[in-house]
Amino acid sequence: MATKTSSCSSSLSLFSSPLTIDQLIDVLNLLKRCGFPQTRWHELGLTLGLHKNTLDVIERNHPSDVSRCLLECLSQWLSRADNVDSKGGATFDSLSDALKSMNENAAADKLDQEKRKAKAIDIFNTHHPLLSQSLSDPVSVARLLNREGVITGQVLASVVSASPSVPNQREVLLAAIIVAIESKYSLLQTFASVLCKFTGNVKLGTVIQRDYGE
Repeated sequence: MATKTSSCSSSLSLFSSPLTIDQLIDVLNLLKRCGFPQTRWHELGLTLGLHKNTLDVIERNHPSDVSRCLLECLSQWLSRADNVDSKGGATFDSLSDALKSMNENAAADKLDQEKRKAKAIDIFNTHHPLLSQSLSDPVSVARLLNREGVITGQVLASVVSASPSVPNQREVLLAAIIVAIESKYSLLQTFASVLCKFTGNVKLGTVIQRDYGE
């Protein structure tokens, strides 16, 4: 049975490509996770390039419903209405810049963290097929990862108990690694550094470190 890779909702496409109306719920959920105050939806719309008239219509149609107003505001933005393209278009960077210009720095910082996490998960998933086939000495790797705080003692015990099947050891270990990365994206770098300490895994670790640093 192959190790299950992440299905994290923050797919890298949300951060690396122009956004479309199909990603409306993803953008809305992203802002919620980042703590953006929905009451500032009108100012956000103006900052993103929407006309005041457009936003006033939204407000009239949904009086006192800030959640729906934010949703409709984002819908117009993703549809590139009004002057959105002159503000950089419907992209993650435009959204981040808008938050910063509104002094919503905490939300902007969390947005950046979401992007870094998505990148880390994407890197891991990209290299997962090779890791699942070529990772050598998974028990020793797991022991060091446990000392580094990447995996728990319980996971280490599970890896050890999967002996003598190396594929099973890899499966248990890699499943735990993706959970750790989803919790703290910088652990991918720790994982890569640990791999580089083992001769048979140096190439794997080096490639992951390179991708993480780009």
